[in-house]
Amino acid sequence: MIGCGWGRATFVLGALTGFGAFAGACKPVAPAAPDVVDPAALYARALAEPASPAMYATFDAVVTSGGRRISAGGTLVVSPPDRFRVELRGPIGPAQVVVTCDGHDVRAYMAPKNTFYAVNDADAALGALLGAGEGLRGAAVATSLLMGRVPALPAEPALSAVGPLANATWTRADNASFTLGIDGRTAHLADARATDPKGVVLFTGAWEPDVWPKALTLALPTLDTQADVRFGSWNAASPTDAAFVLEQPPGSVVGELKF
Repeated sequence: MIGCGWGRATFVLGALTGFGAFAGACKPVAPAAPDVVDPAALYARALAEPASPAMYATFDAVVTSGGRRISAGGTLVVSPPDRFRVELRGPIGPAQVVVTCDGHDVRAYMAPKNTFYAVNDADAALGALLGAGEGLRGAAVATSLLMGRVPALPAEPALSAVGPLANATWTRADNASFTLGIDGRTAHLADARATDPKGVVLFTGAWEPDVWPKALTLALPTLDTQADVRFGSWNAASPTDAAFVLEQPPGSVVGELKF
């Protein structure tokens, strides 16, 4: 179903033009959430959802990192399973932060520093950033999270229910864990949490789920970074492949991006 209307973590949040026409889609009425869900049935329903087309969304974001607070507008284009482009803009002028992923590479440009970053292994880089770690395709996980969709886990998770939510938890051999909270009304993401082998929280996410998410809060506690995002419209898109590959701007310097 398609609706009409989402430091280092700034790279994951960031107007897109010139890569295709956007067509809106009608938003169906979602069913009411049940009082108690069947977690196995809800998890299966989430994974069985038809593949989404490429989507374009506008958003407003407040990013807090290292004690600094920035408010910006932005645009997002996602093309499942593993491609996305995010741009953050100030009140006027060109984009201040751009990040792209074509499923293979992650590239980012920070205009305030005139610095360009490139990482060749998108799965490893994004898996580390989100605390998903080995065993999960980091680029696909990041794309799913941006869309408020449940990513596939590499093994059968432990399932439980808390009222109208189902929890799916994948625990690795080293005791690191990745937990997804699934909304019983939409079968889309309500929250997510990743911890390292010592139980330290690496990533949390909270969505206001609908046919497409209305809002998203991301936090990376170990990096002292949080982003609060309020989405505007979501529309089907027809981006070109070039939209997901950021070229190094002339005159920019190359920086090292570590997660």
